[in-house]
Amino acid sequence: MRAGHGVAAWVALAALVGSAGWGVSARAQGGEAAGVVTEIKVGRGRVEVRPAGSAAWRPAGPLQSLRPGDQVRATGNAAAVVLLAGGRGSVRVDAAASPYTVPAPASGPGPTQKALQLLQASLGFLAQSGRESPTAVLATRGVSKPPVILGPRNGPVLPGPLAIEWVGSRVARYALRITGPGGVVLERAEVAGARFEYPPDGPRLASGVRYTVQVTARGHPPEQAWFEVVDAARGQAIRQDLAGVEQALGPGASTSTMAAVRVGLLASQGLFSDARAALAVALAKDPEEPTLHLLLGQIFARLGLAEQAAQAYEEAQVLSTRGRTE
Repeated sequence: MRAGHGVAAWVALAALVGSAGWGVSARAQGGEAAGVVTEIKVGRGRVEVRPAGSAAWRPAGPLQSLRPGDQVRATGNAAAVVLLAGGRGSVRVDAAASPYTVPAPASGPGPTQKALQLLQASLGFLAQSGRESPTAVLATRGVSKPPVILGPRNGPVLPGPLAIEWVGSRVARYALRITGPGGVVLERAEVAGARFEYPPDGPRLASGVRYTVQVTARGHPPEQAWFEVVDAARGQAIRQDLAGVEQALGPGASTSTMAAVRVGLLASQGLFSDARAALAVALAKDPEEPTLHLLLGQIFARLGLAEQAAQAYEEAQVLSTRGRTE
């Protein structure tokens, strides 16, 4: 964590989450929100929003909900991406395209109405997120720490390849055990690093069965979490929904905006471990996107990982306010 930026300062930014859901924003009076800010690249400039009917420009925040008539502008080499409601894709706003006025959503159902409903659901979960501000967590250095399982963690997961990940040392060795109702399913000793991919030829994991993962480091008690594999029919339906969301976004959507919407849909289905894994992939490609860190913080909070959530929230705050002078 970056000590120069207190987590308490994050409250103003995190408060945006409460108005980020499509169809539930208090600002979108009389209908759905017209758009949401899915990416912010501050660079050597600023990204600001002027609400409709206001003369004041304010700093934009990740996942900020927008209503018709709101304006977005960028200065310097800063840029933002606005995802528009109604299946109208996304718009990149830079200095040359500023200010951008958010149009009203088109009325009436279209041929991709189901995809649009899925798109709304993917971001709607944000409105239900906890509104408590993260608390600062003091890290202890130089002391051997027990592993902390990141995923799968205490919830359902999609069928398919399974990777078990935890907070740990790349050079340490861990003991790993997966148990089910019938006893030990798989056991490995001396696992290097902090990731284990379930072998394709390992025992089949049945759907609807609760499994427990234990990861143990020498000198520490076991860390454990549980998971259940969703049934094949539901898994296929969710993957079809993800494809439908991608169709609704259109081919011009950026990688990070696409990832944010996919994560939102997975989270809306209670698949927080899959959402976290998708965010890890997205952040490897775009590590300085504050929206992705904000979403990661929310996913960690849903998984009960307060320290990791606070770190992700603070990273989002740092990235979204970097270079700001006020």
